[in-house]
Amino acid sequence: MSELRECPACAMPTAADAPECEVCGYEFPEPKASFRPSVWLFVGLMLLFALPALRVVGCVG
Repeated sequence: MSELRECPACAMPTAADAPECEVCGYEFPEPKASFRPSVWLFVGLMLLFALPALRVVGCVG
């Protein structure tokens, strides 16, 4: 038996993997892709390149 989730439009249980509610036709939104790893990669690369540049300028010890 698959897991169920409640439809926000009609409050009826619907299969968790169903793209829409079988009772009222509510279309469940697609989950957004997480961009957390790419954000941390960007921050890390910025620090990697910014710290040596700041040392040359004399802002960082």
